[in-house]
Amino acid sequence: MSSDLPQYIDPERLAIEGVHLEGQVGLNEMARLAKLLAVSRGMVSLKLAFSRTEKGLTCITGSYETEMQLTCQRCLEPVTVKLAETINVGITFAGSANKLPASAEPLVLTEDTILLADFIEEEILLGLPISPMHELQECAAAEQVRHSDNTASGPFHVLKTLKSG
Repeated sequence: MSSDLPQYIDPERLAIEGVHLEGQVGLNEMARLAKLLAVSRGMVSLKLAFSRTEKGLTCITGSYETEMQLTCQRCLEPVTVKLAETINVGITFAGSANKLPASAEPLVLTEDTILLADFIEEEILLGLPISPMHELQECAAAEQVRHSDNTASGPFHVLKTLKSG
């Protein structure tokens, strides 16, 4: 994590103070995300603003950008994935009946402080593509995909040949 970012954050306190955070977090600091990466190098640039709504609810807004190497689900080679997403989170505590703004995603806290890297990791995991792949013309498996598209006319093509034989 860059030295200008705290390791732990207290969203309630930061919101009362109206704090804005800007910096970078290493992808290698995110254990769950690291399991999905083909290469565990890289940084996440983030900008976060902590605020309170008129009703006294704590919100975290901002954005993050990153570029990472995932495994292409077609050819199993590394593929570069760029993510640039906005963050709009409303803080609530376990058992709390607070109503969050409709535009905010809920973040249920059980403690006052959270690891900043864990918070950003969760946001990145939510933004990842379900099945990362190279563009077809760039993929090592492109020829196999084109060949399979030409030979089979549908998912039941094999059954048709069995029935006629």
